[in-house]
Amino acid sequence: MQGLAPPEPMRTVDQILNDAADGNRPATDESELPLPRFSRTRHIESVRALSDVNGWRTTGYLLLHWSLMIAAMFAAGYSGHWAVYLVAAFVVASRMQALGVMLHDGVHYLLYKNRSVNDVVSDLFIAFPIGMSTTLYRRTHFRHHRFANTEEDQDLAAQREEQEWFEWPKTRWGCFVTMLRSLLGINAHRSWILFKYWAPWNHLYRPVDAAFPMRARVLYVASMIVVYSGFAVAIKVSPRIALSLMALYLFSGITLLNLINRVRATAEHLGTRQTHELNATRTVLPSLFERIMIAPYGVNYHLEHHLFPSVPGCNLSKLHDELMQDDEFCEHAHVTKTYVGVIRELMTPNPPDESAAPIA
Repeated sequence: MQGLAPPEPMRTVDQILNDAADGNRPATDESELPLPRFSRTRHIESVRALSDVNGWRTTGYLLLHWSLMIAAMFAAGYSGHWAVYLVAAFVVASRMQALGVMLHDGVHYLLYKNRSVNDVVSDLFIAFPIGMSTTLYRRTHFRHHRFANTEEDQDLAAQREEQEWFEWPKTRWGCFVTMLRSLLGINAHRSWILFKYWAPWNHLYRPVDAAFPMRARVLYVASMIVVYSGFAVAIKVSPRIALSLMALYLFSGITLLNLINRVRATAEHLGTRQTHELNATRTVLPSLFERIMIAPYGVNYHLEHHLFPSVPGCNLSKLHDELMQDDEFCEHAHVTKTYVGVIRELMTPNPPDESAAPIA
C-alpha cells in the first residue's frame, strides 16, 4: 500500500513574493476563505463618515511627533546624563513607532487626499527616516490584506520563518528570554526577512517600477544628501553631541522599537481561533502606557482596520465603538484587554473561546 505523500514544505517569504512577482503562483483571495464573513453593509454610512482624510490633522501629528523626538534628543545631548538619555530613548522609540503607524496610513492613502502629496510627505517625513519606502511597503501590505492568514500571506510566512517570537505557547522563562533578546536588539537582524522588501537603499539599482517609482528614488537620494550633509556639519561643530544623538536614534530603533514592534505584530493575528472572520484578527484595548509606547494612532484596532481599511487610524476608536453596538460583532470579535493580556492569552495552550474574550 502506497503511503501518503509528505506535506508540501512551508514556503518562505522570498518564495511567496518572487512567485507573486513572476505571476507563477495563483492564490486564493481573502473573499474565498472558508470562514463566515461579517456583513459590512449595515455600517456603510458610518464608515463613509469616518473615512474622511484630514491633511491638517496629519500635519499636526507629524509636527507633534518630530517636535517631541527632536526635543528629547537635544535634551539628552546637551545634558550628557545617562538618565536623560534613557528617558529620551523611550520618547524616541515611541515616536518612531507613531511614525511607523502613520506610514501604515500613508500606505492606504489616508494621510492626505491628494495621493501624490500623501506619498511625498509620507516618504520624506515618515518612511525614509525609519529606513523604509511608502510605495515598497504598500506592495507587500496590500497583499497581506488580500491574503491575510493564508499560505499566501507573506507576513504570516515571515513570522513562521523567524520562529522565536511567533511560536507560542512559551514557558515563562522562554517568554522572558525572548523579550529580553528583543529589548537588547539581539534578534533585530531577523526583521530583515521582510524589511529588505521595504528598504529603499536595497532597491535603488533595480529596474524602476510602480513599487519604487523614479519620483521616490529621486526624493530618497536628495533626502539622504541633505541628512548626511547635516550630520557632517553637526560632527564638525560638536562631535560629542552629534555622535551621541546619532547613537541614541539608532539604539532606540534596534532595542526598544524592536521590542515594541514585535509585541504589536504578535498581537494582531497570532493565537486567534480563526473560525470566523471576526476572530481571525485581534483588537487590543491598551492601557495608557501601552497606547503611548505600542499603540498610537489606533493601530491596536487591527480587526476594525481589516474590516474597513478606508478609515484613518485616528478614527478607528470611533469605528470600534460603533461596531460594539452590532450583535454579530460582539458575539464573534476577538477583543483583548491590554497587550499584557495578549501575552497571557498566548501563554495558554489553547486560544480562548469566543465567549470568553473580554470585549467590555
